[in-house]
Order: sequence, then C-alpha cells, then structure tokens
Amino acid sequence: MAADQPSTVLYLVRHSKAEEHHPKGDRYRTLSSEGKWRIETMIPMAGLKEFRADLFLSSPYPRAVETRDQFATTQRHPRLETSAVLTPSGNPEEALAELETWVETGYSRIAVFTHNPFVTAFAEFLLVPGSLPDLVFHAPSILALGFDHGLQRREGRPLWVLHP
Repeated sequence: MAADQPSTVLYLVRHSKAEEHHPKGDRYRTLSSEGKWRIETMIPMAGLKEFRADLFLSSPYPRAVETRDQFATTQRHPRLETSAVLTPSGNPEEALAELETWVETGYSRIAVFTHNPFVTAFAEFLLVPGSLPDLVFHAPSILALGFDHGLQRREGRPLWVLHP
C-alpha cells in the first residue's frame, strides 16, 4: 500500500432530508422525495471522489436505512447491516468499539449512515484535533476519513467532504 493511502477508510454519512413528521414519532420518519433526489444528485459526485465501501452500516431508523440502500446500489455486493449504536443519541465510544470489530474481521472501507447530533459528535471523536475546524453535516453529507493504523480515536485524517 502506498504511503499516502490509509489502511482503513471510514465514510460518515448523515442521512438525507426526511419527512417533517411521522404519526408514530421521529424514529419512524422516512426520506422525503427531496431527500431521495438529493442522494441521486450526490451519487455521481461521490463516485468521482472514489466513494466505495464493502460494508454499509446504518442506524435502524428508516431514513438512515433508505439513505444507505440508495447509496449501496452504486457498489458491487456490499454487506448491508444495521446497528443500534448509530441512532441520534448514540455513544461514540460504543460505535468505535463496534466498528473496530468489523475492521478486525477484514472490512477496511466502511460507510456509516447515521444522524445528527451523533454524526457530528462521532466525527469530532475520530478526527485529528484541528484538522477540520468547520465541520457541518447537511442532510445528506459525507465525510471521508483515513486511518493509517486501524480505527483510532483522534487519528482520522479528513480525505474529503461532500455536501449536496
């Protein structure tokens, strides 16, 4: 592997724009038609940045699953999974522990589909301090992080950021 190529790449993806309300509550909100359209416009841009992952891991909330599934159609046979640690109130330490397990089983390019405020807290937890001072996650956004020695807190190098 080239010296400038990270051994692990993690894509942090905030779900796309969701419907405003759901009768059963926030947990059940799905993507709006605008949200689906935003993903369609981002897919070619992500492709130009060589967005590719072998594991697509999402929150179990429908809007995150739908965002994951729409991006997954651009990949060749990715593994699709959900994780309860990726909800809006998720804990970054628990999420890192779960992701480390996936890396240990051989996954080196992982896309994580989640929500704010968790995605912002998780990015700040992983980023090299001061490396991305103006971090904002729009609906949707992708932050690509590179890690040289597996996933480590405060060792993620920002590779690129993509907004709609």
